[in-house]
Amino acid sequence: MSQSANQNESTAFSSQQLEEFTVCCMQAVGASVEDASYMAYHLVASEIAGHPSHGLRRLPEYVGRALEGKTNPSAKTSVEKDSGALLALNGNRAPGHFALRDATALAVERAKEYGISAVTVRNSDFAGRFAPFCEQAAEAGVITLIFGNNNGSLQSVLPPGGLQPRLSTNPIAAGVPRAQAPHMVLDFATSAVASGRLHYEKDSGAKVSEQWVGAGGHLKPFGGFKGFGLALLVEALGGALSGSDTVSGRKSEEAQGTLIIAIDVAQLRDLNEYTAQVEEFIAYVKDTEMEAGQSAVRAPGENAPSAEQLAADNTILLNPVTTASLFQIAEQLKVDAPQVR
Repeated sequence: MSQSANQNESTAFSSQQLEEFTVCCMQAVGASVEDASYMAYHLVASEIAGHPSHGLRRLPEYVGRALEGKTNPSAKTSVEKDSGALLALNGNRAPGHFALRDATALAVERAKEYGISAVTVRNSDFAGRFAPFCEQAAEAGVITLIFGNNNGSLQSVLPPGGLQPRLSTNPIAAGVPRAQAPHMVLDFATSAVASGRLHYEKDSGAKVSEQWVGAGGHLKPFGGFKGFGLALLVEALGGALSGSDTVSGRKSEEAQGTLIIAIDVAQLRDLNEYTAQVEEFIAYVKDTEMEAGQSAVRAPGENAPSAEQLAADNTILLNPVTTASLFQIAEQLKVDAPQVR
């Protein structure tokens, strides 16, 4: 079959081939095999989980930023301050996936030692979804809260009633251990939708909801003043506290500032008793009669694909814009493009 993308329809690919392709691309721009594999796993997992806005459509962006010298895929995070339970890290322009993976591991390690920890990361590139880092900690019995700003850049969100964008999408995530995976994980932009979701819908030819965008086609905060207030909180915690830039009239470098707070459940309560109580209240909340046409209540995180689903060779459908972009970077990097299924 021809590898040219149909101009109007999605194209089917093997998830395993897409993962292998991503590894080759990230290695071609300087990432280690381990880091390239980590990136590939999470981009493909986002597709399988139903979050294509943070899946393969991001790969050309990450490759392009590396080739332009905006990121350094071979860089490692470094510790700038360490007072035990509190750490400040410099991402050294590493991709955010790698920087936050390592920061989360450190946050969990220090939470196990001190009961609670806080780790800031400045000067990393964007990390995509925060959910994988919350899941990583929850598997260790650790609660997490994550706040991420965009270093004052990419101002695409309007204040309530405003005509000029003043904020970025400023995501917040939280992870709570359950008795077993999938854990309770929330990961959301403080805008009506994530910018990646907005661009994905546009790439797919969908009509953008007026509930999402306001003046000039810019994003609205979710929930009006509530989302706006949370976005400001992210500027203070993920931005200012990490030493990153915050929104202003100055031109800021595109980067990410992050705060990770981690709590070791076992140092406050028996972990099994805690997770049993979590299971109890989730089961109670879900046990409700539903309005006609509504699906059953689903707790945050329950749509996460299982390890078996992720290990299988799934069929992934990519829209024409993403497909064309992948073929373009394959040619640019001189790596084999994934075969159309």
